[in-house]
Amino acid sequence: MKTLIKKIVPKQLIDLGLEAVTFYSLKKYKRKYPNLTIRRGETDKNVFRSIFISGEFKLPIDIDPKLIIDAGAYTGLSALYYSSTYPSAKIIAIEPESSNFDTLEKNTMHLPNVSRIKAGLWDKNAFLKITDRGTGKWGFKVEEVSESDDFDIKSVTIDKVLSESGFDRIDILKLDIEGSEKQLFSSDDRAWLDKVNVMVIELHDRIHEGCTESLYAAIDLNEWKEYKEGEKVILISNDYYKAYAG
Repeated sequence: MKTLIKKIVPKQLIDLGLEAVTFYSLKKYKRKYPNLTIRRGETDKNVFRSIFISGEFKLPIDIDPKLIIDAGAYTGLSALYYSSTYPSAKIIAIEPESSNFDTLEKNTMHLPNVSRIKAGLWDKNAFLKITDRGTGKWGFKVEEVSESDDFDIKSVTIDKVLSESGFDRIDILKLDIEGSEKQLFSSDDRAWLDKVNVMVIELHDRIHEGCTESLYAAIDLNEWKEYKEGEKVILISNDYYKAYAG
């Protein structure tokens, strides 16, 4: 962490701690992105730190992605990171919760390569109820309900997003969907997995027991290179890795 801090802040700030590093980094990114919104009293600052200071989305190889699906996009900070790192990529940001989605729109409205979908990522067409777990605005989860119930949002599937994207493959699939990853990886319909080059996943066994088990049951780990970065599991298909790592 200290090595990373030395790279991004003046020496006189290093001893002031993480708050000073965050303050300096926010100033830098607000100059670059004037619309950048970090809501006071929410978990936005924590997400900013994990992405822009701790580097949780940084990949171990340099790639040139064409399509990035950012599921669980929260307020768009991950979309900002991906847009800055891969400016030629098309980025599709998916977020179900209204207050987060509104902030996502503010944070990414000036980025022509980012499109937004207000929906919950699920393994099939479904009606979803949003539940506040009381852990802050980064902790909303969804669960399937019937149409006759008081649902909050409709679902969207990876197959549908990909088919409407204009691309045949997903270069980066980022999943931070508060336990819904168990539904995706436990589903009988997982043909989309063969169309993904990189997965960046936060697993939420604390919300739904079995998320980790469902991921590793769904893939053949011999076909992927696995890395860990903070709370994220990064999986890069062997063929894609060879194409860029040489």
